Amino acid sequence: MTTAIPATLPAEFQDQVVQIVSELGVSGYVRLVLDYPGPLDPARLETALRRLLDAEPVLGCRFALEDGQALWRRRDDLDAIAGCPVLAGDDLEATTQAWLAERFDPWQSPNLGIALVRSPAQAGDRLLLRVSHVVADGTAALDVAMALTDLYSRLGDDPDYQPSVNTASRDSLLWLANFKFRDKLGLLLDDLKSLPAALGKRRGLSSTPARFQADAAQLRPRYRTLRLDETRLAAIDRYARAHSATLNDLCLAAFFRAFDEFCPGPAAARLEVVMPTNLRRYAPLQRRPALRNLAGTTAVRIGTGCGASFEDTLAQVQAETLRHKRRLLGTEGQIATLLLARAGFDRKRGLIRRQILADLNRPAPPVLTHFGHTPARRYACDGMAPVGLAAFGEASPVPVFLSALVRMDDRLCVGVCYDQRLGDLRVDAFLKCLEQNLPGSPQHPIPEKL
Repeated sequence: MTTAIPATLPAEFQDQVVQIVSELGVSGYVRLVLDYPGPLDPARLETALRRLLDAEPVLGCRFALEDGQALWRRRDDLDAIAGCPVLAGDDLEATTQAWLAERFDPWQSPNLGIALVRSPAQAGDRLLLRVSHVVADGTAALDVAMALTDLYSRLGDDPDYQPSVNTASRDSLLWLANFKFRDKLGLLLDDLKSLPAALGKRRGLSSTPARFQADAAQLRPRYRTLRLDETRLAAIDRYARAHSATLNDLCLAAFFRAFDEFCPGPAAARLEVVMPTNLRRYAPLQRRPALRNLAGTTAVRIGTGCGASFEDTLAQVQAETLRHKRRLLGTEGQIATLLLARAGFDRKRGLIRRQILADLNRPAPPVLTHFGHTPARRYACDGMAPVGLAAFGEASPVPVFLSALVRMDDRLCVGVCYDQRLGDLRVDAFLKCLEQNLPGSPQHPIPEKL
């Protein structure tokens, strides 16, 4: 029996929060860049996109506010938005950046858009995706890319193929289903204990409400990547094993050292990196996972300095990440948000906007999103796996430094999105410093007998 596509869906709690911050330009799209060694069929990609908008109903909706209630309503222009333009240009990166830079309109923009870039600079095609962060976090955005490329391949075998409608729950608070009252109370007590550190001085960039409005009107997004190949990543993995560390620990340590140079003030303030963290580890398993936002945050805080060596920084990072793992990673501040979840949309909007504007005077720590380790075969088209993957967030008028880390097979990519006012040369210098601090660079050689 065919499942009917619903005309409306509930706007879950995290959907509403991201919608509100997107209205201020602080959030928007999750952007993915996939490089293939050969050509793709744009017509078949368009068909795959259109059928995916039916198979994952929330992708075919727009956010709506009706009688004071937030919901998702099915769009009436699905055929028009299900296109896959082919962008041609001699400069691969400039053509890519021009498409990625389109700003997100939280009330009108499609929840999913794609394009192909073809350039003499690259033998194969580059597939670009823009996934609305209002419907999906980074993990779900990768699921969208996997679903699209899988559907593309299936259509090559059967042009009439149509996947079934996904009816799985998108509840963004479902991760709490297995938590008892005493567990929630323990999380709240942990939050209270960490409150002095959360309110303390921290390193970062700051703004003012007036400057925020001007920056929002003049914002010009920019994108940069740092890519490490198989040889370099193998050296980093060897160093990690020798020091009982994870790839995330090493990248955090290098990130701290690079940001220490990028933003040396305020003086005597602690270094902090905010890491969005996947809460799916606590949620009941779904046979077919829903596309949704299910992310918490982890504030990784070290001292006011990184120490003399990379190993000094790594020791601070490992001690801090161990503390978070003992208190359930990613749950920091989540229990307090349950009070906000009970409020109506307009009430949520007022509270969140006031908090964002009030925090502008306080330095904002950088954000590093770790998308995890994903195999290239998940995104294969007709058996052709991509050879490169990059991820980006939304450049923001809030002077926050947004970076995304993703490992595909044995390659690593760090993507940075930022407003041009930060300066290309300054961001390039940050990425160079990050690369130099990671093990295996000429500045950080690895002993042969490690």
